[in-house]
Amino acid sequence: MPLYAYAPLTAPCRLCGTGFEHRQVADAPDLSACPTCGQPVRRAAVHPVNSPQLSAPLSVSRAKQAGFTILQRTAGGEFEKK
Repeated sequence: MPLYAYAPLTAPCRLCGTGFEHRQVADAPDLSACPTCGQPVRRAAVHPVNSPQLSAPLSVSRAKQAGFTILQRTAGGEFEKK
């Protein structure tokens, strides 16, 4: 179920402040009133999720440059430094 943000239509409320988040089914109609205080609300704009983009594939040499220890699995199932 998606999480929607709602904001009061008038001044900030003492109970819900400047807004609240509400989880509801995507097909459900928007809330018209706050479930806590009953004040009229509107659905706020959805903020996009910021996820990092990899510009280049990770490599062993770049990992070593960044200070990571590279391990390699041996035939016995143990790991040793590369």
